[in-house]
Formats: sequence, C-alpha cells, structure tokens
Amino acid sequence: MEFPSTRFKDDAEASTGLLFIRVYNKWHTVITRELRKLGITHPQFVVLTTLNFLSQSDENVTQASIAKMADMDVMSVSQIIKGLEKNEFIKRTTNPNDSRANAVTLLPKGQEMVRASLPIVERTDDEFFGVLKEKESIFRQYLKQME
Repeated sequence: MEFPSTRFKDDAEASTGLLFIRVYNKWHTVITRELRKLGITHPQFVVLTTLNFLSQSDENVTQASIAKMADMDVMSVSQIIKGLEKNEFIKRTTNPNDSRANAVTLLPKGQEMVRASLPIVERTDDEFFGVLKEKESIFRQYLKQME
C-alpha cells in the first residue's frame, strides 16, 4: 500500500508533529504515573496548582480565570472542580464581586496536595528536560513563540 504523503513517505522522523507527540506522550506518561501515586490526575494537578498560583494575588479566583491561565476549556475545568470539591480539595462559594460566578478556594487538603505534588512534577520536568542542558531556555522560547 502506498503512503499518501510525499513529504514523509521515506522518513516518518522528518515529521515535527510526530516527534512532538512522541516526546509529549513520554513526558505525560511519567507525569501521570507519578501523580497517580498521590491519587490525582494530571488535569486535577493543573487546576490545583493554577488555583494556588492565582490565589497569591486574588482571593476571589473564578473557574474562568483558572481556565484562562491553564488554557483549558471552561466546561472541563468545571467538571474537574466538581471532583476536587467532592474530595474536599477545594470549595466553591458565590463570588462577592460577581454573583453569577463562583469563587474557588483551596482548602487545607488541596494545599497539602499542591505541596506534595508540585515538587514531584518539577523534579520530573528537570529529569525529562534536563537532557537539553543549557538549551532548555531556548526550547522554552520556541514553545512560547508557538503558543
């Protein structure tokens, strides 16, 4: 059977997209495995750490602001927050600045999860991206450019 692309017919490794997804999948597999040991998913980690970060400067963090910073769909963030609230990591209250929105607050259990999980993810990133050595900052610049 003939391959329908002439660009990558003889060399799949020439596909930047294929290489990118392979690297992402390896990184994500490690992150997922490490977070599973703590009992949370990667999306839950992203929401918890984003909430923690935003809470440094805003005591009325909304689901929408979490979604915006994490570049996640608002409905996905809403579903993740429901699960985190059920497990007593966060609580939602009516936002005093906008009664149509919920303010999301990190509870002590959520703070502890961030304290436990963030160093693990940072260590994993260091180990994974450490192969780039001094070129890691250039890699980050390329990622920002593509964002």
